[in-house]
Amino acid sequence: MRFRIALLALSLLLPATIASAEERTPRIAVAYDIGFKGDGGFNDAVSAALALAKKRFNLVPPFVREVPTSGSAVDRLSKLRFLAKNGYTLIITVGSGYRETVRRVSMEYPETQFAPINDKTLGQLNISNIYFDEVDAAKLAGTIAAARSKSKVVAVIGGSDEVNSSFATAAKGAQVIKIPFTGDVTKLDTSLERADVVYSLWDRDAKVYETVINRTFKTFYIARNPDQYFAKLASHPRVIAVIEKQLNKPISQLVKLALEDRALIDLVDPDLGIYGRSFGLANGGITYKLKEGQPAVAKALKELKG
Repeated sequence: MRFRIALLALSLLLPATIASAEERTPRIAVAYDIGFKGDGGFNDAVSAALALAKKRFNLVPPFVREVPTSGSAVDRLSKLRFLAKNGYTLIITVGSGYRETVRRVSMEYPETQFAPINDKTLGQLNISNIYFDEVDAAKLAGTIAAARSKSKVVAVIGGSDEVNSSFATAAKGAQVIKIPFTGDVTKLDTSLERADVVYSLWDRDAKVYETVINRTFKTFYIARNPDQYFAKLASHPRVIAVIEKQLNKPISQLVKLALEDRALIDLVDPDLGIYGRSFGLANGGITYKLKEGQPAVAKALKELKG
């Protein structure tokens, strides 16, 4: 199959350098993470977005296929090789567990396009990294935290230096406590000090979330979806907002271009040669949901949008 690479960030269409012996009909596959559908997280978000894309583009088996994984490296490798060998021209993978597998199989099948979701680490022309801008997400969270805080002390947990800086800049008028976290909750409650609004980047489990909502002092939580499937707006009265990563747009764009014999490849990181697309506030990839009855927060968010 001959790919015309869509370098949309540069407004260029580059012809593919490799053509197959015969044309293949575009076929799309999704390799889900452990838990398959029903996990409440990225698997479900991708599945829902794919369902909309299937309806929009009239996709039916065998032109679209969805596969689970046991989570082992051997299973991931055999699944991706099977899909590539059997003519699936776009393979979307869910979860960082596929990272090494995608790197390996993408080199074995250079005519197949791979699209890791929520990642931007692999640098090959046949890899479309779909990345959600955590700096933009932190900007939203910082704005919400500062507007909601009564003590004017807020906290960000487990963020990178860049994410923490974005959060602190947006949290105007508030003192920001930056708390590193690697999984040990022993000192977490003490570290929060006087913070009454918390934004956490820890997604591996519900440790931080549970620590915050169970504090003796009333502390509110800004959740992330679908990363933190355990923290929804309706799940606890202290969850005051959710920063949302929207999957509908990237999945639709990936599918549309694949059916047109093209690939979604912006130049995401020129220095590292990372291609794909970054989704943030400007293109609707990062949005938010807000619990009702917070006029100060709504006003601050409106001002942020300009």
